[in-house]
Amino acid sequence: MPELPDLEVIAANLAPRVVDRTIRGAEALHPAFLQSTDPPLAEMEGRSIEEIWRRGKYLLFRLTGGLHFAVHLMRAGWVWHGASQYGATKSTVFRIELDDGNDIRVIEAGFPKLTRGWLLSSLDQGPLSGLGVEPLGEGFTLERFAAIVSGKRRQIKKILVDQKLIAGIGNAYSDEILFEAQLSPFRYAHTLSPAEIERLWRAIPKVLRWAISEIKARVGDDLYQEEERSFLRVHGRAGKPCPRCSTPIGEVLLSGQRTDFCPHCQHVDELPPRGGSRGGPRHEG
Repeated sequence: MPELPDLEVIAANLAPRVVDRTIRGAEALHPAFLQSTDPPLAEMEGRSIEEIWRRGKYLLFRLTGGLHFAVHLMRAGWVWHGASQYGATKSTVFRIELDDGNDIRVIEAGFPKLTRGWLLSSLDQGPLSGLGVEPLGEGFTLERFAAIVSGKRRQIKKILVDQKLIAGIGNAYSDEILFEAQLSPFRYAHTLSPAEIERLWRAIPKVLRWAISEIKARVGDDLYQEEERSFLRVHGRAGKPCPRCSTPIGEVLLSGQRTDFCPHCQHVDELPPRGGSRGGPRHEG
């Protein structure tokens, strides 16, 4: 699933292609894609794209006249830009026709189709209204982060991926952040010391900015189809040596999602109790 670094690069690479272009038409090609009804999709016609940016895991288009279009790519969606003359395929769930002869399309292969879109008259509407703090924004202060985690009887990984608390971090980058902070994903937030909270707070923007730079270096100006994750240090590397200490990377299922970690660097003395790990450890190191 695209996370904050992926969407930052997608927005940056798409913007030069489409900002200031006028929309000639918009069409949802899968019945479940469009989640809003007011304003109607026809309201996009004749408006220009003023800006493209990201909020949480949503790709946002600011249109003239105060409208916003939000897209969530879910697990397998991606954005395509190219000539309108090329017909839409069965994988195309949404298309915007521009005045320069090109389309913006949301593509999702396979079934079920999970990508979703909203046409909004305000950013306070729809799925954006309940999002948490932006981890790369000025509002992400140590004081605010400490208020989010302090005293919580939840595992810290679950806090990092809770979009109502911190917007944009998912399974992959929560693993990378915890590796950078040298904290076990199974620690409960209320057990963190003030020094550990600060270390985790510093790791979050550091890892996200590093990832944006690494992705950009690999994909350039392309609109890539799959997430670029080849540079990650622990996520997706179960059984391979830790880049710090050479201990084999461990992996368990935590709440149904793969969690990767270095048992040594992250001080994982024991795995979660039954119920916290489904299927047991794949690699314990």
